[in-house]
Amino acid sequence: MKKIVYKGADETVFYEKLPNGLEVFMYPNQKARNFYLAFNVKFGSMDTEFKCDKEKKFTSVPNGTAHFLEHQMFQEDDGVTAFEYFGQLGSSVNAFTTYGYTSYEVTSCSFFKENLEYLLDYVQNPVFKPGSVNKERGIIREEIKMYDNTPMSVLNFGLEYNLNKQDKHKFLISGTEDDIKEITADTLDRCYQVFYHPSNMFLVLTGNFSPLEALGIIKTNQAGKLFSPRKKITKKALHEPIEVDSPYEEREMDVSVPKLKVAYKISKDKFKNIDDVKLKIYLDAILQIKFGISSDLLEKLIDEKLIPWDLYPAREVRNDYVMISLEMETEYKEEVLDLIRSELKNIKISREELERIKKGNIANFFMHFNDIMEVAQDIEDDVLANGKIEENILEYYKNLELKEINMVASAIDIKNESVFYISKIAV
Repeated sequence: MKKIVYKGADETVFYEKLPNGLEVFMYPNQKARNFYLAFNVKFGSMDTEFKCDKEKKFTSVPNGTAHFLEHQMFQEDDGVTAFEYFGQLGSSVNAFTTYGYTSYEVTSCSFFKENLEYLLDYVQNPVFKPGSVNKERGIIREEIKMYDNTPMSVLNFGLEYNLNKQDKHKFLISGTEDDIKEITADTLDRCYQVFYHPSNMFLVLTGNFSPLEALGIIKTNQAGKLFSPRKKITKKALHEPIEVDSPYEEREMDVSVPKLKVAYKISKDKFKNIDDVKLKIYLDAILQIKFGISSDLLEKLIDEKLIPWDLYPAREVRNDYVMISLEMETEYKEEVLDLIRSELKNIKISREELERIKKGNIANFFMHFNDIMEVAQDIEDDVLANGKIEENILEYYKNLELKEINMVASAIDIKNESVFYISKIAV
């Protein structure tokens, strides 16, 4: 069992790769009252075109397949369902699908062995009977309708649709009603056989437990199962143009205050010689300084009653581009957008601002080890983005440079903008 130590923090993650390829990351914290278990699959909503080993042609599956498969994993041949079993243990079970992966998670404070074994068993024992698939299709259809009537879902997914031309972020994680009509038991079985192999999965365990006990449970469980040979998975790469697909959309919905989200696509070529980890940290720092809770712009927007409360800035570093987005509630769309554009065009970070954000980042880094869910999320993000834990993250925070952060800031442009606005229903 390998120890991965976060340098400068004296916090340890235990790591093991099993013979079947399954990777296990464990962060024990005896001060925690509970434990968190996540069984993750590197299969998300964007993975709709793929091939294995020496196959010449790509297999295409409908949008929403990964999410449908996540739902289907809770079906059982007989006996209790996963929800019922974990409920009997007093545990909380959940699952979710993102653009890039699917996660099955359990949180509890007792019955560690039982929780871990059953998590492994139900995810590795799928049921794909046509009857159960048809039943699940009806449930997902209702979920899609719910998204269509939820302003925040419409805002976020609508903006992604308008922002992208080719990139699979364009499409709903759940798929549309038309998409899920095309998903069959055979579709789900094919994707399960390809993506749900242990070599394409990883476990993250955090909280109050013994790593030695956990690894023993996992090894025994996996040794008792037969798996097909590993396959090399190739996902089809799509080039995303830097231009947005649609610069503006407005939709009326039943909201008390209109909702606005604006996003900018910036070519990654503008951030040459900066690796993705450092770029994310610099962008986070810039957004915190200029749009965060103590920023001058936020104070101005609230004082002038242009927004009722916070701005919500975010960034994504994707394959072909960087996305910067800001989300808020406002009845003064044009005034707010003008101020945001002006701020983004004239970013200049002072040494005082940089030093303040560095201290804040370092303090937050140490504090986040008190939250086992945050630690798990960080591990998952690192594994998905880099294939390993970023153990030198503290050094990144300490070594932020004024010249470099301003170089990143100067590369931000607002030429490729997309706006989504949800206005109140006219009376």
